[in-house]
Amino acid sequence: SAQMAAALALIAFALGTGPALACVPMPGDPFFQVENIEDHVVGSPRLSDIERAFLKVPDNNSARSNLRTIASKPHVAGTPGDLETAEFVRDQLRSYGIPEVSIEEVPATLAYPVDRSLQLLSPDKTRVIFEANLSEPILEQDRTSDTWWRNHTFGGYSPSGNVTAELVYANFGLPEDFDTLEKQGVNVSGKIVITRYGQCFRGLKAMNAEKRGAIGVLIYSDPEQDGYAQGKAFPEGPWRPKESVQRGSMQFLSLCAGDPGRPYLPKGSEPVCGFEESDLIPGIPVLPISYGDAMPILESLDGPQAPEGFVGALNLTKGYHLGPSPLPIRLHVHNRFTTTPIWNVIAKIPGIPGDSPSGGGSERPVVIGNHRDAWVYGAADPNSGTAQMMEVARGFGALLKQGWKPKRPIYICSWDGEEYGLLGSTAWGELHKDMLSTAVAYLNVDTGVSGTKF
Repeated sequence: SAQMAAALALIAFALGTGPALACVPMPGDPFFQVENIEDHVVGSPRLSDIERAFLKVPDNNSARSNLRTIASKPHVAGTPGDLETAEFVRDQLRSYGIPEVSIEEVPATLAYPVDRSLQLLSPDKTRVIFEANLSEPILEQDRTSDTWWRNHTFGGYSPSGNVTAELVYANFGLPEDFDTLEKQGVNVSGKIVITRYGQCFRGLKAMNAEKRGAIGVLIYSDPEQDGYAQGKAFPEGPWRPKESVQRGSMQFLSLCAGDPGRPYLPKGSEPVCGFEESDLIPGIPVLPISYGDAMPILESLDGPQAPEGFVGALNLTKGYHLGPSPLPIRLHVHNRFTTTPIWNVIAKIPGIPGDSPSGGGSERPVVIGNHRDAWVYGAADPNSGTAQMMEVARGFGALLKQGWKPKRPIYICSWDGEEYGLLGSTAWGELHKDMLSTAVAYLNVDTGVSGTKF
């Protein structure tokens, strides 16, 4: 299984046998069944007794139980549910026999939703012609669907703002897409821009639009990339239905990952990134929406016909147009920025002093990590991976109880604040950079599985 492959790679590094896996089928491969894990090991003909004992421990039922607990409540970074999941992971790792486990609290810059609205107005701005729902329906077959966090869609780090302007369609929001608009005579300055997900990180769509003078940004999931054009949509299939909204951070991650304000550092982000906090997040309101909400807005566009590369899969009456729209758009976003704690869970298995396989003592650590926070429940992303990582820890605990010690230190880390922009892991890396400069390897998990079976 995937967790066996991950576990074997880790124990190989810890024992000093070097890289251990070759040609292991990946999830999604129709033949993803490893009948004999030993057939996929290089460097030695068969597994050692320690490796065999280790691989007997990971168990689907144990992973499923841990996942069910972690995903039983919303746990957005910095919220009470987030702290509860940190305490659960800490307590479980301790129960497995991991000798050093603690919660490391880090102050973080976060933004939470308060209110938002999106309206298509009459030309004189006196009437609302269409008001976007901006929420997802409560589903009879999904008891988790009626929660505050699930039904308050927002963009992480979007500033508050209330803007009214004409609309322009900018495809994926790439620099070349804005170049195309300019060549077509479509002026972005002073407009609200709508882009579709895909091709680049969402925060860069906002950054590119702001650079061209836009005063607001909408981002929707076009069914060409994520919906019925790919296959059956939920509930008949796995693809995004028309009411679903992709949440996410609007941070300018390509400039500098991690907390844009870095309140845990005495001088903030500038000495580390070369950018101030205001340089790393949008200065204009940004809102993700569903393609159900996007469709009436896109239907309102006039202007040049969109070129072939701009055309998605929505069945628009007039087809895709670049704009501007004759009907103004009113975008209202109210997000609350705050500095609040987030919680990394850090577990350490010490190595044998002076016995590192590569010399130089035992401080040549192996690090395995997975984030724990989620935009709502996080059952697949990220905590299917957290459940697998906890099984790896349980395997190490079993070996420790038999008297085994790794030749290298092993860190098992449950990161917080990843969804906002890799906050917890980046903070830990910056605060422990000297130790990590000698690290042998880092294995990241995130989404371990998805679907109806685990």
